[in-house]
Amino acid sequence: MKKLFMALALIFVFISACAPKEDKDAINAKKLIEYHKKKFDSLPLSGKIANGVREIGVKAFQYGWEPESIVVKKGEKVRFIVETADVPHGFELEGIIIPGWDPDKSVRKGWDPDKSVKKGDKTILEINAEEAGVWDMVCTAYCGPGHTGMKGKYIVKN
Repeated sequence: MKKLFMALALIFVFISACAPKEDKDAINAKKLIEYHKKKFDSLPLSGKIANGVREIGVKAFQYGWEPESIVVKKGEKVRFIVETADVPHGFELEGIIIPGWDPDKSVRKGWDPDKSVKKGDKTILEINAEEAGVWDMVCTAYCGPGHTGMKGKYIVKN
């Protein structure tokens, strides 16, 4: 009987040791995702709805964005009305393609007047908020020594 018990105990130990376990990084990543979901839940939606489109005025300035965080709902069509308070700026939501807008052709890659936002002009860009998450909003046109710190957040809620 003791031999049977020992054999069963060894089999149990062997099976539990071989069972797939989530690694520490995966567990931490899941915790971080849940934290960010809850962190942004209380933020109000940005802009206003006009003809079924969420319109959001975005102002670039050396070295920030107004508003600093943009919040929309998944599934919405979003229209950004981008202007600058001072020097030319670029506009990019890192990881999101904006139809008809190429952030790589802004001032940092050789000035293209159609691909940067200039003082006195309003640039209108539209996207569909297809995926919930958080992305960095960055300036792609070198605008001075604080350029690399010019970041905002684009938040899509479920």
